[in-house]
Amino acid sequence: MGVLNRLFGTQAPRMERREPTFQAAGNPEDPTTPLTEIPSWSEWLGCGVEHQDWAPRVTEQTAMACSAVYRCVTLEAGVIAGLPLKIWKREKDGQRVEQPNHRLAPLLNVIPYQGRSLTAFAWRELWGINVLLSGNHFSAIRYDGAGRVVGFECFQPWQVQVVRVPSIRGVNFYVCTHLDGTTETFTQDEMLHIPGPGFDGIKGLSRIQAFARGSIGLARTMEERTGRMHQNAALPSGVMQVPDKMSDPAFRRMQAQLKQNYAGVSNWGRTIIVDEGAKYTPFQLSPQDLQTIEARGYQVADISRFFGVPLHLLNQTEKTTSWGTGLSENTLAYLIFTLDADLKRIEAELNAKLFSGSACYAEFDREGLLSMDPLKAAQVTAQEISSGQITINEGRAKRSRPPVQGGDTVLVNSTNVPLEQQAGDIGKGEPEQ
Repeated sequence: MGVLNRLFGTQAPRMERREPTFQAAGNPEDPTTPLTEIPSWSEWLGCGVEHQDWAPRVTEQTAMACSAVYRCVTLEAGVIAGLPLKIWKREKDGQRVEQPNHRLAPLLNVIPYQGRSLTAFAWRELWGINVLLSGNHFSAIRYDGAGRVVGFECFQPWQVQVVRVPSIRGVNFYVCTHLDGTTETFTQDEMLHIPGPGFDGIKGLSRIQAFARGSIGLARTMEERTGRMHQNAALPSGVMQVPDKMSDPAFRRMQAQLKQNYAGVSNWGRTIIVDEGAKYTPFQLSPQDLQTIEARGYQVADISRFFGVPLHLLNQTEKTTSWGTGLSENTLAYLIFTLDADLKRIEAELNAKLFSGSACYAEFDREGLLSMDPLKAAQVTAQEISSGQITINEGRAKRSRPPVQGGDTVLVNSTNVPLEQQAGDIGKGEPEQ
């Protein structure tokens, strides 16, 4: 704390520190702008790319209005929040033992901060949402007087400014702005900072602003185009040919009749009746003819590439196999090449900040993914028991079932016999010459 006192000129204790020097969030041109009205923190922080004139303005919040983005983000964030996060201890003999009674286990799996309304599931879900959208997640580590961790306080990315002091190279300070406008400074050892791709040692890049802004903007443009085409369906649906000498009152009457009685979705299918010798010729321009559906389908595939989510998990299987084995392989590839990397990113930060120097470490239980498939879970457990990897009681413990008598014996059900032993058995059975 002495370093912070010299750098930022504060003598307040850990829980009372308030740093008015830095403005971590808000409009830089108008510091009085309320935090809740900030449209996109990453734009004025310079984390994004230049805005495309042809695309609508895209922020982390507006991007979630795109169904593909929403599904990709909530899918992975939900898996991260739902997987069991266990604490293990590495013994001297190399074996590891689970520590269900570790003092940090309730904070990571039940409530991250006692007395607060945020549950561990919602908190861990924010890990995925913040990293996938904004590129960073921040949670301050709270300590008691004895230096023990007592909770984690979550901050939104736009509430945190990362500061590096030139005299202390490679060390980050986190200036966090509370909703009441007060600020608090943390060292990097007091902050859980989970960065996304593009981490330069200070902040990860926003996946929306730095990478996928164009694709998401185009998807929103196509969605708006489709909506306006259906809203104003009478406008591009045909042409009205009028005689050369049509009177002005007749023209205005025909125009008002078309707009009032035939435009809009509720008036589809009505027969147009006109006078003064006008002739109506319909156009055969459907959304399929305009390739709107194909273009929107391409945008879903393009967005899914930014998040590494296979198309069948976005309910789009037109260009993928619908057979169970094919979908299973695609899902397995997603778990290996996308989800596992993000899980290790979180595990690395937790172990570096919470378990550094100890024999304990936190790790997600990947087998929790099998819990949604009872048949596959039973097959894997049976194979582990028959091959001697686990005992019957260890297998029952996975299913939260009580142990049984004799269930602690390792069993092997195999016909594989070493060649030397097989040859010896044959030799013993041969008669003497």
